[in-house]
Amino acid sequence: MWSLPLPDNENSREIITTALTYINGDAKYQLTEAEYETLSSIYERYEDLHGKVHDDLLANTLSNETKQAIHDGYSEIQEKKRLTDYRSTLLLSAERCPCCSISAADELDHHLPRSIYKSLALYSSNLVPMCHKCNNKKRTAAGTEPSNSFLHIYYDQVPSEDRFFIASVELVDGKLKVSFEIENIESLDDDLYEMMTFQSRRVNLNDRLLKEINIFLAPFYVSMEPLYEISSDPEMIKNLLLAAERQFNSKMGVNDWRSSLLYALAHNHEFCDGGFKNALGVVEDG
Repeated sequence: MWSLPLPDNENSREIITTALTYINGDAKYQLTEAEYETLSSIYERYEDLHGKVHDDLLANTLSNETKQAIHDGYSEIQEKKRLTDYRSTLLLSAERCPCCSISAADELDHHLPRSIYKSLALYSSNLVPMCHKCNNKKRTAAGTEPSNSFLHIYYDQVPSEDRFFIASVELVDGKLKVSFEIENIESLDDDLYEMMTFQSRRVNLNDRLLKEINIFLAPFYVSMEPLYEISSDPEMIKNLLLAAERQFNSKMGVNDWRSSLLYALAHNHEFCDGGFKNALGVVEDG
């Protein structure tokens, strides 16, 4: 969740050539050597800018016809087209959608929109794995300021050791109430905080996570219930939850929602002291 390693761009020219060539080898659109060099320079500039909005990335020295051909060449990245392996490689870099960490990343989003930055339509550093729901929300919100922008998951590196994604839990009339929020901790850059806050709100992250909690916690109930019946010791339940949290920390990071939830539940004495037995039937928004 939040970040992914930068993809390999060594075959970027081959990707462009394939996208602009029919399966029989005929050219859909022929680029000159100078145009390939221009694209290479634009890609390098993209790296320098870490994918931030800039006029240099509009490729104004390329003809409109060339930019449109590259824009249209993205169709070859769709499923069962000539660049489907390229698509699969990018999608497989994310075990889950980096925006929500709920669903599989099954679509590619253009971080800088393809409609404006046509020359970047095929560039892997501009192709971000997302789930359909998050991609749909991102598509209608391409801002230029931290307060209205999504993270660039390849460049915007968030703290990995300090927990900033916080789950708050309480039992109210025996029901579990949960809410998630991003805390502006000292090690978190202010711009990143604004972007993550906007992104989380835009994809309805809190509401979507609430629908996942009962499903996620069901296997833990199966373990907690007999353990508590034998011991009646809340520390045993707390230790079980913390052991699971450490596993998720190792696999998904401390700021994955599952890690944050398990940590919060482990430190809620009422939940651990038998409260879980009635609490896991219904989870309500905090």
